[in-house]
Amino acid sequence: MGFQQFKSPSLPVPPEVYEQSYMSSLINNLQYFFGIIDSRAPMTLDAVAPSVLQLPVGALTLSNGANNNIGIPSKSFVRITGPSGAFNITGITKPALGSATNNPDGTLLILYNSTAQAMTITNDSASSTAANRIYTNTGSDVATTGRGTTIFIYSVTDARWLLVAAAV
Repeated sequence: MGFQQFKSPSLPVPPEVYEQSYMSSLINNLQYFFGIIDSRAPMTLDAVAPSVLQLPVGALTLSNGANNNIGIPSKSFVRITGPSGAFNITGITKPALGSATNNPDGTLLILYNSTAQAMTITNDSASSTAANRIYTNTGSDVATTGRGTTIFIYSVTDARWLLVAAAV
């Protein structure tokens, strides 16, 4: 984010006694002082909606059975398709944007199983690289019975994905 342009504000003339109407007018005119732009989308002060979080969405096709060290697209919400039978996930690798480093600290990941097949999140499986493994919140495997959502966050301290929640 950076300053797109600098504009000279047209500020109201200060009164002898400051009143609420002057302060409101001053604040409204200051929003035009700077044009703020994100590298991907223009943004103005009026366009900020802090009550809405929008995550980038991606898709991933998995296969029946074990899915080890699955490569997640650089997205925070990933829709899983593909399996025609039960499947499990033993580890996750997610590249950092603009970096070769995998699994950046604090990375949030939501996996949505859009299939009718059972998805099992395998706890600390040796089938995946240590830094790609998952610690479930129960200490044992967690399964969805068909459509379901799992939420993870990566902890560099633990060198694991931590399962935060599962809607089964």
